[in-house]
Amino acid sequence: MSEVVDAPVKPAFEPASLHPMRGEDGEIIQIRQFNLWYGASQALFDNNFSIERGLVTALIGPSGCGKSTLLRCFNRMNDLIDNLRVTGKIVLDNADIFAPNIDVIALRKRMGMVFQKPNPFPMSIYENVVYPLRIDGVRSKSRLDETCERALKDAGLWDEAKDRLESSALGLSGGQQQRLCIARAIAGDPEVLLLDEPCSALDPIATAKIEELIDELRGKYTVIIVTHNMQQAVRVSDNTAFMYLGRLIEYGDTNTVFENPQRPRTHDYVTGRFG
Repeated sequence: MSEVVDAPVKPAFEPASLHPMRGEDGEIIQIRQFNLWYGASQALFDNNFSIERGLVTALIGPSGCGKSTLLRCFNRMNDLIDNLRVTGKIVLDNADIFAPNIDVIALRKRMGMVFQKPNPFPMSIYENVVYPLRIDGVRSKSRLDETCERALKDAGLWDEAKDRLESSALGLSGGQQQRLCIARAIAGDPEVLLLDEPCSALDPIATAKIEELIDELRGKYTVIIVTHNMQQAVRVSDNTAFMYLGRLIEYGDTNTVFENPQRPRTHDYVTGRFG
Protein backbone atom coordinates (compact mmCIF):
# COMPACT_ATOMS: atom_id res chain seq x y z
CA MET A 1 0.00 0.00 0.00
CA SER A 2 2.50 2.56 -1.11
CA GLU A 3 -0.17 5.22 -1.34
CA VAL A 4 -0.68 5.15 2.43
CA VAL A 5 2.67 6.80 3.06
CA ASP A 6 2.82 8.90 -0.06
CA ALA A 7 4.36 12.32 -0.42
CA PRO A 8 2.87 15.58 0.89
CA VAL A 9 0.08 17.31 -1.00
CA LYS A 10 2.42 20.18 -1.83
CA PRO A 11 6.20 19.92 -1.93
CA ALA A 12 6.51 22.64 0.70
CA PHE A 13 4.65 20.56 3.28
CA GLU A 14 6.57 18.67 5.93
CA PRO A 15 5.53 15.02 6.48
CA ALA A 16 2.50 14.74 8.73
CA SER A 17 3.24 14.07 12.37
CA LEU A 18 1.27 11.26 13.95
CA HIS A 19 2.01 12.62 17.41
CA PRO A 20 0.64 16.20 17.59
CA MET A 21 0.24 16.12 21.36
CA ARG A 22 0.44 19.14 23.62
CA GLY A 23 2.57 17.43 26.23
CA GLU A 24 2.95 13.92 27.61
CA ASP A 25 0.95 14.80 30.73
CA GLY A 26 -2.03 15.52 28.51
CA GLU A 27 -2.29 11.97 27.15
CA ILE A 28 -4.78 9.47 28.53
CA ILE A 29 -4.58 6.73 25.88
CA GLN A 30 -1.59 5.71 23.78
CA ILE A 31 -1.99 3.39 20.79
CA ARG A 32 1.36 1.79 19.96
CA GLN A 33 2.05 -0.45 16.92
CA PHE A 34 -1.47 -1.80 17.31
CA ASN A 35 -2.68 -4.56 14.99
CA LEU A 36 -5.87 -6.60 15.01
CA TRP A 37 -6.98 -9.72 13.18
CA TYR A 38 -10.37 -11.41 12.82
CA GLY A 39 -9.15 -14.93 12.22
CA ALA A 40 -6.80 -14.74 9.23
CA SER A 41 -8.10 -11.31 8.14
CA GLN A 42 -6.17 -8.32 9.41
CA ALA A 43 -8.34 -5.25 10.16
CA LEU A 44 -5.90 -2.85 11.85
CA PHE A 45 -2.29 -2.26 10.82
CA ASP A 46 0.47 -0.74 13.00
CA ASN A 47 -1.56 2.17 14.34
CA ASN A 48 0.31 4.74 16.43
CA PHE A 49 -1.18 7.83 18.04
CA SER A 50 -2.33 9.19 21.39
CA ILE A 51 -5.59 10.56 22.74
CA GLU A 52 -5.43 13.76 24.74
CA ARG A 53 -7.15 13.92 28.10
CA GLY A 54 -10.26 16.10 28.29
CA LEU A 55 -10.50 16.77 24.56
CA VAL A 56 -12.78 15.48 21.79
CA THR A 57 -11.08 13.24 19.25
CA ALA A 58 -12.87 12.27 16.04
CA LEU A 59 -12.13 9.08 14.11
CA ILE A 60 -13.07 9.55 10.46
CA GLY A 61 -12.72 7.55 7.27
CA PRO A 62 -14.80 5.60 4.77
CA SER A 63 -16.89 2.58 5.76
CA GLY A 64 -14.77 -0.41 6.65
CA CYS A 65 -11.66 1.61 7.44
CA GLY A 66 -11.37 0.27 11.00
CA LYS A 67 -12.49 3.26 13.05
CA SER A 68 -15.33 1.45 14.91
CA THR A 69 -13.10 -1.59 15.33
CA LEU A 70 -10.47 0.58 16.99
CA LEU A 71 -13.05 2.35 19.16
CA ARG A 72 -14.29 -1.01 20.48
CA CYS A 73 -10.76 -1.97 21.39
CA PHE A 74 -10.58 0.80 23.97
CA ASN A 75 -13.11 -0.98 26.21
CA ARG A 76 -12.31 -4.44 24.79
CA MET A 77 -15.79 -4.93 23.37
CA ASN A 78 -14.09 -6.82 20.56
CA ASP A 79 -13.20 -9.55 23.04
CA LEU A 80 -16.70 -10.91 22.42
CA ILE A 81 -15.73 -11.80 18.82
CA ASP A 82 -14.35 -15.28 18.13
CA ASN A 83 -10.84 -15.72 16.72
CA LEU A 84 -9.81 -12.14 17.52
CA ARG A 85 -6.09 -11.52 17.93
CA VAL A 86 -4.14 -8.34 18.65
CA THR A 87 -0.52 -7.28 18.83
CA GLY A 88 0.98 -4.03 20.05
CA LYS A 89 -0.41 -2.00 22.91
CA ILE A 90 -3.21 0.30 23.93
CA VAL A 91 -2.11 2.01 27.11
CA LEU A 92 -4.54 3.69 29.50
CA ASP A 93 -2.80 5.71 32.20
CA ASN A 94 0.41 3.67 31.87
CA ALA A 95 -1.33 0.27 31.92
CA ASP A 96 -1.58 -1.94 28.82
CA ILE A 97 -5.30 -2.75 28.62
CA PHE A 98 -4.56 -6.07 26.88
CA ALA A 99 -2.20 -7.25 29.61
CA PRO A 100 -3.21 -10.61 31.19
CA ASN A 101 -3.77 -9.10 34.63
CA ILE A 102 -6.20 -6.38 33.48
CA ASP A 103 -9.67 -6.46 35.05
CA VAL A 104 -11.82 -6.01 31.94
CA ILE A 105 -14.95 -5.19 33.94
CA ALA A 106 -13.12 -2.43 35.79
CA LEU A 107 -11.75 -1.18 32.46
CA ARG A 108 -15.22 -0.95 30.96
CA LYS A 109 -16.41 1.07 33.94
CA ARG A 110 -13.83 3.68 32.99
CA MET A 111 -15.15 3.75 29.41
CA GLY A 112 -18.74 4.90 28.86
CA MET A 113 -20.09 3.62 25.52
CA VAL A 114 -22.87 5.00 23.33
CA PHE A 115 -23.89 3.20 20.14
CA GLN A 116 -25.27 4.26 16.75
CA LYS A 117 -28.91 3.65 17.61
CA PRO A 118 -30.36 4.65 20.98
CA ASN A 119 -30.76 1.55 23.14
CA PRO A 120 -32.67 2.52 26.29
CA PHE A 121 -33.70 -0.36 28.51
CA PRO A 122 -37.45 -1.11 28.77
CA MET A 123 -37.71 0.50 32.18
CA SER A 124 -38.20 3.98 33.60
CA ILE A 125 -36.02 6.94 32.75
CA TYR A 126 -34.77 6.92 36.33
CA GLU A 127 -33.84 3.24 36.31
CA ASN A 128 -32.08 3.59 32.97
CA VAL A 129 -29.81 6.27 34.36
CA VAL A 130 -28.98 4.58 37.67
CA TYR A 131 -28.57 1.12 36.16
CA PRO A 132 -24.72 1.22 36.33
CA LEU A 133 -24.96 1.94 40.06
CA ARG A 134 -27.58 -0.77 40.61
CA ILE A 135 -25.34 -3.45 39.13
CA ASP A 136 -22.52 -2.21 41.36
CA GLY A 137 -24.74 -2.83 44.38
CA VAL A 138 -25.54 0.78 45.25
CA ARG A 139 -28.77 0.94 47.25
CA SER A 140 -28.62 4.42 48.78
CA LYS A 141 -31.68 6.31 47.54
CA SER A 142 -30.00 9.67 48.08
CA ARG A 143 -26.97 8.62 46.05
CA LEU A 144 -29.10 7.19 43.27
CA ASP A 145 -31.21 10.37 43.16
CA GLU A 146 -28.13 12.58 43.14
CA THR A 147 -26.50 10.56 40.36
CA CYS A 148 -29.65 10.56 38.26
CA GLU A 149 -29.98 14.33 38.46
CA ARG A 150 -26.28 14.93 37.80
CA ALA A 151 -26.14 12.58 34.81
CA LEU A 152 -29.32 13.94 33.24
CA LYS A 153 -28.07 17.49 33.70
CA ASP A 154 -24.72 16.61 32.17
CA ALA A 155 -26.59 15.00 29.27
CA GLY A 156 -28.79 18.05 28.78
CA LEU A 157 -31.97 16.09 29.51
CA TRP A 158 -32.88 17.07 33.06
CA ASP A 159 -35.34 19.86 32.24
CA GLU A 160 -37.19 17.62 29.77
CA ALA A 161 -37.25 14.54 32.00
CA LYS A 162 -37.36 15.69 35.62
CA ASP A 163 -41.16 15.51 35.82
CA ARG A 164 -41.40 12.07 34.17
CA LEU A 165 -38.59 10.09 35.74
CA GLU A 166 -40.88 7.14 36.45
CA SER A 167 -42.20 7.04 32.87
CA SER A 168 -40.87 4.50 30.40
CA ALA A 169 -37.73 5.55 28.61
CA LEU A 170 -39.22 4.08 25.45
CA GLY A 171 -41.67 7.01 25.36
CA LEU A 172 -38.88 9.50 24.70
CA SER A 173 -38.08 10.76 21.22
CA GLY A 174 -35.08 9.33 19.40
CA GLY A 175 -32.88 12.29 20.25
CA GLN A 176 -33.96 12.20 23.88
CA GLN A 177 -33.29 8.47 24.02
CA GLN A 178 -29.76 9.03 22.77
CA ARG A 179 -29.14 11.71 25.38
CA LEU A 180 -30.55 9.28 27.95
CA CYS A 181 -28.02 6.70 26.80
CA ILE A 182 -25.29 9.29 27.26
CA ALA A 183 -26.64 10.01 30.75
CA ARG A 184 -26.54 6.29 31.53
CA ALA A 185 -22.98 6.10 30.20
CA ILE A 186 -21.76 8.93 32.41
CA ALA A 187 -23.73 7.92 35.52
CA GLY A 188 -20.92 5.54 36.46
CA ASP A 189 -18.47 8.46 36.33
CA PRO A 190 -16.20 7.16 33.53
CA GLU A 191 -13.05 8.89 32.37
CA VAL A 192 -13.66 8.32 28.67
CA LEU A 193 -16.82 8.46 26.54
CA LEU A 194 -16.81 6.32 23.41
CA LEU A 195 -19.41 7.50 20.89
CA ASP A 196 -19.93 5.24 17.86
CA GLU A 197 -21.82 7.27 15.24
CA PRO A 198 -24.14 8.67 17.95
CA CYS A 199 -26.12 10.82 15.51
CA SER A 200 -26.49 8.48 12.55
CA ALA A 201 -30.09 7.58 13.44
CA LEU A 202 -31.15 11.11 14.42
CA ASP A 203 -32.73 14.01 12.58
CA PRO A 204 -30.84 17.32 12.16
CA ILE A 205 -32.44 18.97 15.20
CA ALA A 206 -31.62 16.06 17.50
CA THR A 207 -28.15 15.88 15.98
CA ALA A 208 -27.56 19.55 16.80
CA LYS A 209 -28.51 18.91 20.44
CA ILE A 210 -26.09 15.98 20.68
CA GLU A 211 -23.33 18.10 19.18
CA GLU A 212 -24.04 20.88 21.69
CA LEU A 213 -23.89 18.26 24.42
CA ILE A 214 -20.52 16.95 23.22
CA ASP A 215 -19.19 20.50 23.40
CA GLU A 216 -20.45 20.82 26.98
CA LEU A 217 -18.88 17.49 27.97
CA ARG A 218 -15.45 18.58 26.73
CA GLY A 219 -13.13 18.86 29.69
CA LYS A 220 -15.33 16.80 32.02
CA TYR A 221 -14.58 13.69 29.99
CA THR A 222 -12.25 12.55 27.25
CA VAL A 223 -14.55 12.00 24.26
CA ILE A 224 -13.73 9.76 21.29
CA ILE A 225 -16.31 9.90 18.51
CA VAL A 226 -16.56 7.83 15.35
CA THR A 227 -18.37 9.73 12.62
CA HIS A 228 -18.91 9.51 8.87
CA ASN A 229 -20.01 13.14 8.90
CA MET A 230 -16.94 15.25 8.24
CA GLN A 231 -18.78 18.49 8.98
CA GLN A 232 -19.68 17.04 12.36
CA ALA A 233 -16.03 16.18 13.03
CA VAL A 234 -15.10 19.79 12.26
CA ARG A 235 -17.84 21.14 14.53
CA VAL A 236 -17.25 18.99 17.60
CA SER A 237 -13.66 17.73 17.72
CA ASP A 238 -10.32 19.13 18.82
CA ASN A 239 -8.25 16.42 17.12
CA THR A 240 -9.05 14.19 14.15
CA ALA A 241 -7.64 10.83 13.11
CA PHE A 242 -8.20 9.85 9.48
CA MET A 243 -8.13 6.10 8.88
CA TYR A 244 -8.12 4.15 5.63
CA LEU A 245 -8.08 0.37 5.19
CA GLY A 246 -7.16 -0.20 8.82
CA ARG A 247 -4.28 2.26 8.86
CA LEU A 248 -3.92 5.65 10.44
CA ILE A 249 -3.16 8.00 7.57
CA GLU A 250 -3.10 11.33 9.38
CA TYR A 251 -3.72 12.63 12.88
CA GLY A 252 -3.64 16.14 14.21
CA ASP A 253 -5.50 19.26 15.19
CA THR A 254 -8.89 19.13 13.46
CA ASN A 255 -8.51 22.46 11.69
CA THR A 256 -5.14 21.39 10.31
CA VAL A 257 -6.39 18.01 9.12
CA PHE A 258 -9.28 19.60 7.24
CA GLU A 259 -7.73 22.87 6.07
CA ASN A 260 -4.09 21.91 5.53
CA PRO A 261 -3.85 18.09 5.28
CA GLN A 262 -0.37 16.69 4.96
CA ARG A 263 -1.21 13.49 3.07
CA PRO A 264 -2.69 13.30 -0.43
CA ARG A 265 -5.20 10.63 0.61
CA THR A 266 -6.40 12.82 3.49
CA HIS A 267 -6.76 15.74 1.11
CA ASP A 268 -8.75 13.59 -1.34
CA TYR A 269 -11.06 12.34 1.41
CA VAL A 270 -11.81 15.66 3.13
CA THR A 271 -12.41 17.34 -0.25
CA GLY A 272 -14.88 14.65 -1.28
CA ARG A 273 -12.86 12.97 -4.02
CA PHE A 274 -13.63 9.57 -2.52
CA GLY A 275 -15.39 8.08 0.50
